[in-house]
Amino acid sequence: MKTRLTALCLTAFCLLAMGILPAQSSDDMTREEVLAFARGEIDTLCSEDFAGRGYTHDGHRKAAGYLAQRFEEIGLLPIGPGDRYFQHFPMRINLASEAALALDGESLSVGSAFIVNRMSGSGAVSGKVIDADFGLKPSEKVRGKIVLFRNGWPPKIANDSEKKAEYPGLQTSTERIKAMMEFEPLAVLLVHDKLTAAFGRDQFPFPILDVRLDSLPGKIKYAELEVTAELTELVSQNVVGMIPGSSEPDSILMISAHYDHLGQLGDAIFTGANDNASGTSMLLSLAEYFAQAPNRPRYSMVFVAFGGEETGLIGSRYMAVEAPLVPLSNISFILNLDLMGNGIDGIMAVGGRDFPDTFEALVKINDELQAVPIVKARKNAPNSDHYFFLAQGVKGFFIYTLGGPTHYHDIYDNPTTIELSRYAEVRSLLIQFLTYLQR
Repeated sequence: MKTRLTALCLTAFCLLAMGILPAQSSDDMTREEVLAFARGEIDTLCSEDFAGRGYTHDGHRKAAGYLAQRFEEIGLLPIGPGDRYFQHFPMRINLASEAALALDGESLSVGSAFIVNRMSGSGAVSGKVIDADFGLKPSEKVRGKIVLFRNGWPPKIANDSEKKAEYPGLQTSTERIKAMMEFEPLAVLLVHDKLTAAFGRDQFPFPILDVRLDSLPGKIKYAELEVTAELTELVSQNVVGMIPGSSEPDSILMISAHYDHLGQLGDAIFTGANDNASGTSMLLSLAEYFAQAPNRPRYSMVFVAFGGEETGLIGSRYMAVEAPLVPLSNISFILNLDLMGNGIDGIMAVGGRDFPDTFEALVKINDELQAVPIVKARKNAPNSDHYFFLAQGVKGFFIYTLGGPTHYHDIYDNPTTIELSRYAEVRSLLIQFLTYLQR
């Protein structure tokens, strides 16, 4: 593997000498140009053409194809096993494509008023609704009914750990639905204050819809609902490109961001502007900067747009654990980017507490640049694509921005609500940090 990487680097230098790879100006972009670049990429990634970069309407493949094209335009070299810039991997998800809901004859809007629960089965049902409060007392009463219950805990015990412990096996909404299964409900309506979409990898044998509390038209007596959901085996892909290092090509900095999101449910598109078109645009912006001849890095830089993040970090686990494209021992640092859309309240470096010396360097660079008000740190956690690399012994940070709009995993995380308040400043910070890592 090491020999192959070195050979790729030597090939790249020959191509540069022949003028085949682009050698752009070292002049960096103005703040306005950085923001225009970001807006352009985010608007493209959030367009209807990519259907939320999910797993219906071929959205994930279309987005990956676009990113491979951008990698090529920037001048990154493919390092995948013979398929252009792609590393393919298998995965299994519960994939919902259509849904409808009417309560007492009033139709609700998919996306804004309700979504499909990640564990929902398929089916078309209608019938009486029974209000089961918070679902803590499953009983024969739910048999043959559509069960409505509220997510979370009753207010009187919400902050009482001892009272909560009196309900073993009913700590989560999923456990409460499981407890109802023996009584064979027709369907479940799970009521939330906010709708937060997600993918699951298993199904219950009946439809389950997540319904927003303020969309309920009072006390519900009758419901009609339909869900199309299927446990699906499919193949997705990571998109991978490289800039060869000028003096230490076998030392690697990996920069990553996931491009996939939650896709399309009926007419509702979860465009994922902040999560994570913003991080993907930052990935492209950093790649463009370091691909310019005067900014060529000493170390090789591997840029990865991960697929399968929203389905359980599937793409990054595949690369880190099952099929590394470069030796993990060669990766000196991984910098994973997600939720790059704001920053008015600073940034968080997950992994910062694991590598305090490197975190201190990041803080000092920020102190010099005054890019964001504060740089915070957390220990490694399985909340994005850095996780399996750090678990395998690779040093790294997962950086996300803090503050601004709180839209997350809903239809309101779109280009009209993303602020990019410190996007250009964070980009400058990341450029300086990546340069420091090659000292």
